[in-house]
Amino acid sequence: MWRSDKVQKIFEPIILILYLTWILLMGRYMVSYSVGNKYYKIFGSLALTLGLADGIYIIPRMYSVLTTGIEDNLRIIGWGRLGNAIIITIFFLVLYDAYNERYTKKTNKALNRTFFVLAFIRVIIIILPGNKWFDLNPSPTYALLRFVPIALMGVFLILIMYIHSKKYKDFNYKIMSIATFFAILFIEPLVFISNSAIGLTLFTICRTISLIFIILIGYKELRDINVLSRY
Repeated sequence: MWRSDKVQKIFEPIILILYLTWILLMGRYMVSYSVGNKYYKIFGSLALTLGLADGIYIIPRMYSVLTTGIEDNLRIIGWGRLGNAIIITIFFLVLYDAYNERYTKKTNKALNRTFFVLAFIRVIIIILPGNKWFDLNPSPTYALLRFVPIALMGVFLILIMYIHSKKYKDFNYKIMSIATFFAILFIEPLVFISNSAIGLTLFTICRTISLIFIILIGYKELRDINVLSRY
């Protein structure tokens, strides 16, 4: 019988490579085929940002799985965790930019400052040594600290998305607000669970599905527009 570590070494890299390739191809499509539409270019950048965020963690993890294991490669895994946390913060700033472009409304300077200040606070917390990125089990306390600013960003984003989707009868952005809620909810699994491997895996999968769903909404819209433009 195959040992579980052998199965992991075969299937985990394949799944992760397919996932990264899919995200990056969707991003490239939206950037290349947005036909001068700034909104879909931003959405393409959103997909590429997600690909970068996950890639910066996935590649060190794949290296660890395929070589001597995660415990022997905590240094590169730690840099991947730290980079992922920072770039995911940028992801939600880009999503906020996409929302602004979607409704082409007058820029709310106070809200803009709020988003950037919260993102800045989160990044400062992320780079503090108390996070223990390079330990086998990062700090749950710091996970909670860095969750607070991104949760506030999420609350603002969900509210403004839902309000405008209702005002303009924009069904896709009603769905987007729901997907954003779950993406934020699962963004820091250590806030809600212990260092259980199964729990962390389930939270990570749920977060990934929510983020992919956000990307798919923009991708499908652009595909439909480009299909209709052929006729």
